[in-house]
Amino acid sequence: MEKLPVLCGEERVGEAEAEQERLYVRMRVRVPLRRGMWRAWAVGERGEVRIGTLEPQNGESVISRRFSKQSLSEIGTLVRVDVRPAEDGDGAGEIPEAWEQAGEAPLFRTARFRRQSRHVRGALTRTDGDRRRVALVRDENGPFPIPELFCLASSAKIGARDYWVFAFDRQEWPVLETAHRSDISSFSSDIKEPIS
Repeated sequence: MEKLPVLCGEERVGEAEAEQERLYVRMRVRVPLRRGMWRAWAVGERGEVRIGTLEPQNGESVISRRFSKQSLSEIGTLVRVDVRPAEDGDGAGEIPEAWEQAGEAPLFRTARFRRQSRHVRGALTRTDGDRRRVALVRDENGPFPIPELFCLASSAKIGARDYWVFAFDRQEWPVLETAHRSDISSFSSDIKEPIS
């Protein structure tokens, strides 16, 4: 089992474990309880991958997630785990520049996603190669729009509004987006006018 430092900015806040499980690596992150929504990122020599959103448990913020060794090989040797506020636009390097308003047509072909998003208004979509991204308006006082995809959402500011951004492949399977340090950029200029 490999031990990795957990950093929040420059401050060391805990220790993570990376345990080999045949074709997989189990990542466990445990830090003192933090107020707000925080995400953990596995940082390697060539990039990073989002582990997921930390959850409160027994006075700590924790997450345990399994990755294929192949998916982690893209980021190189693991160096550390970073803990960041979810609002930092994580995954920004993978989001294309131009977005379109979704309109009245269903956002999804998949029945379960269509049911969960039927009351959503002001959604944006974007297709880039074999990836389709859907941005749903963030409502701090309302329920999360697609609960089963909670850990795969990125938080982004597009124009003047906050969104949850989800990525899907051609078969409409949710995709965990990775961000390479050299690709990370801001979402703020993607839309010139606020969506009404």
